[in-house]
Amino acid sequence: MKKLMIASAIALMCFSANAFAEDDGYGNDIPTAREEGTVDDGYGNKLPSSGESEFKSFTDARSSSNGNSQSRQLNIGGHFGFGLGTYWDYPTQLGSNEWFGLAFDLGGVLKYRVNDMLAVVPELNIGFIHSSRKVAEGYWYGGYNINETRLLVNLNIPVTARFTPVPYAYLEAGLRMNFNFATGHSLDASDQSTGQTFDSEDLDTWEVKTFVPSVVAGLGGTIKVKNHEMDLGLRLNLDVSGIQKDNKFYGMEDNSKIWNIQFVLNYYLY
Repeated sequence: MKKLMIASAIALMCFSANAFAEDDGYGNDIPTAREEGTVDDGYGNKLPSSGESEFKSFTDARSSSNGNSQSRQLNIGGHFGFGLGTYWDYPTQLGSNEWFGLAFDLGGVLKYRVNDMLAVVPELNIGFIHSSRKVAEGYWYGGYNINETRLLVNLNIPVTARFTPVPYAYLEAGLRMNFNFATGHSLDASDQSTGQTFDSEDLDTWEVKTFVPSVVAGLGGTIKVKNHEMDLGLRLNLDVSGIQKDNKFYGMEDNSKIWNIQFVLNYYLY
């Protein structure tokens, strides 16, 4: 009888131990002994202790979301700009400002990241500005217009500071140095119905200043195309100095300045 009671007690103890053991739902016991200050998943894989942060810092989270942590500090690529504009500060003695201009830039761009939110972006471009206005019209075997046309070719160097307040969107502002080296000036006769030019006559050389400074401001966004960054944006170019070399004639002062708004595309090859 005594032996039977001892055997029953031992069996009860084993049953109680099994009853309080944790398992993973598949009959596998989860270890009960864990190191102090840590928690594991029951299979020896350590989980963060209460002293470790479960959340990334704002900087880390922002870097992960915008991908800048994976981006180069220095990018080199090509620049394309195309837009519309005209003159400002145009002398009233010459009548209303009816000039209409097309602005085209082509060149290279460099982007240097100071940090995740700030970059310096210089460019080197060849620029073309084509401006025209209607000075007369008539009729001869159909209607025609007489337009005065100006062409300006320059080397321009914009340098902007780019601020990226949210991932892949930016604001920019800076200065642009324009070095003018070629001009054209003509009268063109064009058909009113088709706009096709059928006659042109060169006028006196349009003399402009060699150096004209501008201010630059814009906004845009950056996308990834085949693992290369590409900027798409809009930019205002505003001259702060008159374009005319000899700006005083017939008692009048001509301080005409050029402005245009361009669509900008930068594609970074490196």
